[in-house]
Amino acid sequence: MISIEELQQVNLAGRVEIAQKVGHLIAKRHDYPDYEAALELARLLVEDLAISVREALSKELRHCSFLPRDIMCKIAKDIEQVSTPFLIASKALDEKALEALIRDGSDGTHSAIAQRSELPEMIAFALCSLAGVRALEKLADNETATMSERSFNTAIDRFPEERTLMEKLAARADLPVSLVERLISKVSSSYGEYLTDKFSLASDYSSYLISMANRQVFTKALDSAPTTEIENYLRQLKAVGGITSDILLNYLQNANLRLFIAAVAVLIDASPAALHKRLTEGEEPSKVLARVLESAGFSRAVIRVLLIAYERHQ
Repeated sequence: MISIEELQQVNLAGRVEIAQKVGHLIAKRHDYPDYEAALELARLLVEDLAISVREALSKELRHCSFLPRDIMCKIAKDIEQVSTPFLIASKALDEKALEALIRDGSDGTHSAIAQRSELPEMIAFALCSLAGVRALEKLADNETATMSERSFNTAIDRFPEERTLMEKLAARADLPVSLVERLISKVSSSYGEYLTDKFSLASDYSSYLISMANRQVFTKALDSAPTTEIENYLRQLKAVGGITSDILLNYLQNANLRLFIAAVAVLIDASPAALHKRLTEGEEPSKVLARVLESAGFSRAVIRVLLIAYERHQ
């Protein structure tokens, strides 16, 4: 085994080769008599100033089922070029070590862990609770990871406006049917169709959206959502002809005034904030609303019914 003094005299290419050999020998722990000496040399190599040396050692040590904690932590917390291969594949990292790395790690650390094969539910939940969007997209793409309903819910709660992430979650084979309603207003029409087909919820996307809109529990949940999320849902509903007088009346009957105003605004291609301002400043609100509903194409009879319901909940 080369000594520390000799290693310091070796050029870069030589140290890379040594790192590869040392890592390979450590991985064959039970077959190598000078295992402890190899570990001491590895401790020196993880401190090498050359990234290529540390990277070569990391790639070999990822095959180890056990490593001393100091070596394992040093590699796991190195720069991404060195740590990523190790974080993705190392069998030496148990759940406790992974949880600690998630608590203290960077986005790169989180993204690497999210790609691990057969990722346990506890680690997936920790990522959903603490990691950023980039890491959660990696996790959503990792079909071998175990994601529970709490993991899905946490990811949706934290990043409701990240459509790419929402669509990746929607595409997972283990998506619980109980979460379809939460996701369907956050994804594109094509993914909405995918979800309805996947769970056989309805024969077409339009009828499913409308049936959801008629459900009091859904409209109340949507009414408390961020404005951008509400607008996203309503634009999709409008695109399939789903914002009808029945839907608007349903919103009012369930006291979802904010949702009603947003739906009317989307119908006339205005912003909910602008319509709300028109209804609360200056002229009598009912007169303003009547003109707006007329411009949206509703008949006078329908407008009268909607106005009556609107005035009850002002």
